[in-house]
Amino acid sequence: MYWADQRAAALYREKDLSAEDARRAPGSGSRQARKDDWQVSRALLREARHAMAPGAALSLSHSDGHAVCAQAPAGWRLGADLERMRARDVLRLADWICSPDEAAALAALDGDAQRERFYLFWTLKEAFIKAAGLDFPADMASVGLAPDARGGWRLNAPPGEWRACSWRVGDAWMASMVWLAPSDNAMSPQWRAATACLLPPVTLIGHWTSAGE
Repeated sequence: MYWADQRAAALYREKDLSAEDARRAPGSGSRQARKDDWQVSRALLREARHAMAPGAALSLSHSDGHAVCAQAPAGWRLGADLERMRARDVLRLADWICSPDEAAALAALDGDAQRERFYLFWTLKEAFIKAAGLDFPADMASVGLAPDARGGWRLNAPPGEWRACSWRVGDAWMASMVWLAPSDNAMSPQWRAATACLLPPVTLIGHWTSAGE
């Protein structure tokens, strides 16, 4: 998993964009925040692509001038999401993105713990939307976490032996990655900073499988 902060924007070059990204690039009238997200994420994407093996899977996500890019071998289904943990009415949002079990878990918390758990759910769901080709926001409540038989959590995932990790990055960020490999997928994702960027402390919040292992 690659991490980029706002320093990466200095490495952004329009000439390095793919034809598709060149068509999508923000225009001169776009908000500065959108331009920052775009420049950081595209500089990171270029670096990740240079380091990847032919055919490798990539998943890019950006939030508030920062970005992550997950990379996995060819043939894997992969999704990643990054969110800044800003204050929001999480219980109201839970009504449309969470399963009843997830919503109940959120309602039992408050303050920082509730906000962190909400963003854990959110980033897992967004990662599944990308990896499994699901619809946003219609399928948000159908994936994420579900109680297992031992009182813990397992992945609520599409068919297959999915795995996922969620991390707190520094004090303000939550990131999740989900993957489905064609064979053994019991790997441990590793983090690295992009060129000129600094990786904050990364804390693993959870590692789950669809079997609840």
